[in-house]
Amino acid sequence: MNKSEILDLILLKQEGSYWDFKREWYSQDKKADLLHDIICMANNLSNRDAYIIVGVDEENDHSFSSVKSDPNRKNTQQLVDFIREKHFAGGIRPIVSVESLDFGENEIDVIVIHNSDATPFYLTENFQSVMPNNIYT
Repeated sequence: MNKSEILDLILLKQEGSYWDFKREWYSQDKKADLLHDIICMANNLSNRDAYIIVGVDEENDHSFSSVKSDPNRKNTQQLVDFIREKHFAGGIRPIVSVESLDFGENEIDVIVIHNSDATPFYLTENFQSVMPNNIYT
């Protein structure tokens, strides 16, 4: 992942099979949405790293919405800890990291879901609204 690749995806002004936009970080009551989105991106059919680009407002012409002061912001370790607590089939979890990018006064975060040949990823136990034994894509 590099800055120009992410900017190119933002300028497309649409989501794709391996990238998604979020205006802000997932709040505490949206943990199931975060997990669902990570699983979907980990199971992408493009056979490549996937991105959840946090800090881009789709409803406002894909403009930047800086995450600098987002109270729900997570770093790589916090995201890894969140994933580690979940019961994935075979004990194999998606590998994730968080990269921050500066665009002038705006800072965005990119959750990178690293490509894996251990797909499909799915849970063996329910986590809120994310159901076990379902393959989300």
